[in-house]
Amino acid sequence: MPHLTVHALEPQITGHENDLIARLTDAVTSVYGQWARNLVVVQLAGLAVGRWAVGGVARHEVAPTVTLAIREKALTRADGPQIAARLVAAVTDAVAMALGEQHRGRIVVDLVATRDDRTAVGGRLVNEAVMSEPDELRDRVEIEALRAEFTDAAMMNDHDRLASLFMPDGVVRIPDAGIEAAGRDGIRGLGQQREASFEVFAQTTHPGVISLSGDTATGRAYLSEVIRIRGGASHLNHAIYHDRYQRTPDGWRFAERAYEIRYLDSTPLAGSPGGSVADHG
Repeated sequence: MPHLTVHALEPQITGHENDLIARLTDAVTSVYGQWARNLVVVQLAGLAVGRWAVGGVARHEVAPTVTLAIREKALTRADGPQIAARLVAAVTDAVAMALGEQHRGRIVVDLVATRDDRTAVGGRLVNEAVMSEPDELRDRVEIEALRAEFTDAAMMNDHDRLASLFMPDGVVRIPDAGIEAAGRDGIRGLGQQREASFEVFAQTTHPGVISLSGDTATGRAYLSEVIRIRGGASHLNHAIYHDRYQRTPDGWRFAERAYEIRYLDSTPLAGSPGGSVADHG
């Protein structure tokens, strides 16, 4: 769990405790994601004036220092330097906003990487065997949330949000229709084209398998769609999304989403968009 210890002179902290704790918690959550919020530990260590010395001389005005202890693997993975930079910036912002901008240029943030075999909770070492299950559960929940966000963005015609769920070089493929959209601009354009072409579009997605492999994963989701194309053609689809996912500093993203139709009914739809039950008898 992320553990922050703030050392500052007592007069600097007094009256700002709640604000500082909230801002530091938000800072860590902004980098790790909302799943980490309940794991963030903040300790405020206030020192009496005269008990903080530099060069053998007691100081009456000293900028706060923050020690942030995090798991070693968070800093040794491929994007470790980016995570470290974001943590340092976010924590510095939090302290400066809570305790005063005059401290910003002198705030010290020390990232301490803790090995699982040298950290213990309740008298038990935190090793990979203990932590793998919650880590895997978190990844699965985040990927499932990503898939739900895709369906919501598509249904709401929020094309910018839909595109942001993909890696910059992400791809959407619909081989049965000869469609491929590459990159966020291409995916955004595909959504805009769909909105312009479809009079009715309703998609229901059901959870499927997820296979994790470090910072990548694959999966499938099962869906049904009701579509009426402007001009009269109709589709009732039952299909599968074949997915590839990639972990990023901002959370999981789609690397590829390929659409496979398993059943297609082109019988004209009898219903109409919107309205009430009374309108349809």
